[in-house]
Amino acid sequence: MARLADPVQHDRASELALLRSLEEYIPRRRGSVSPVSFSVDGVADSTVYSALADPARKFETLELLRAGPTPDPVRWEFLRPFERLTIAADGATEVWASDGSSSRAMTRLLLREHYVPIPRPVGPRRPVSRSAPRPELFTGPTFARYIRSTGIVPFAVALAVYYPDERVRYEVDLVDQQLLLDLRMNRFLTSRRVPRAARVGYAVDAVVARGELSLPSARALEVVVESNGLSALDLAPLFGGVRELASSALDSLVARRLVSFDRRTQVYRPRVEALGSPADRTRARAVPSAPRANPRLRSSVMELLAAAESRATCPLCGEPMTPASKGILCAKCQELVGSAGVQSPPA
Repeated sequence: MARLADPVQHDRASELALLRSLEEYIPRRRGSVSPVSFSVDGVADSTVYSALADPARKFETLELLRAGPTPDPVRWEFLRPFERLTIAADGATEVWASDGSSSRAMTRLLLREHYVPIPRPVGPRRPVSRSAPRPELFTGPTFARYIRSTGIVPFAVALAVYYPDERVRYEVDLVDQQLLLDLRMNRFLTSRRVPRAARVGYAVDAVVARGELSLPSARALEVVVESNGLSALDLAPLFGGVRELASSALDSLVARRLVSFDRRTQVYRPRVEALGSPADRTRARAVPSAPRANPRLRSSVMELLAAAESRATCPLCGEPMTPASKGILCAKCQELVGSAGVQSPPA
């Protein structure tokens, strides 16, 4: 897969980097709803990689079939159950249910976690360019052309299926061919999910598909848009319980004007109408994202503000502290404590 690009950039160093990327991706994978299998242009494939590596395969028809025993209905949380998805070249999709009934939808592909070959240097400081035109969302044929022209190795892809009433995102692990659980399962209350129209889902996918957001920011955007507003604490379970990572991802979305932040309630809310505006999508692309948080830094901004506020008032009487105060108590309380023969701790 990595040797498909022209010129070939995949040497020994790139092979080792690919191995490291794969080793980092595998522990991050979520659980599986069910195994799946693929059929490309009417031919069943052991893996999608074999179809992508064959330039004769045009991906005019892509079929995703659920395999294995029927999964527990709980594992479909936040998803719509299906038995087979048949995707045409233009994205027109036939969704087949377990009872044999079918419905129509449209599908686009999102490139999720992947490896980009290390560019081979040309001359002392000029690397070979590894950029390629990247559409906002892929159909089957455009996805295959993009992968073959860049040598990118996809580890996971998302199938954004636009039903008449909503968009559902199915994420598929290509390494072991598994349909993955939704990111929010067992970490987010289903009652807090707000279904959005398919056009809103398409706008979100278009922003994410450009590849300019970090993976945490993309995840945060997808979840916040399907809500009436969330705090960093609400999103922390999606980031391993680390609130600082959630705050950093959300702040980068605020900088791009994709979400708004209410300082009084500490709640981030989606700017749903802005997502559908071409002018705002252009502005979101132009504004640089906020710097990513250091996961080793455990002090959040809210905690620092709370500490500053506690230092600014006397903990006994609540009166404001004067700039000349050197202890943690105001002058009046310090005098009372001193008269009682108790020594107050230093600030």
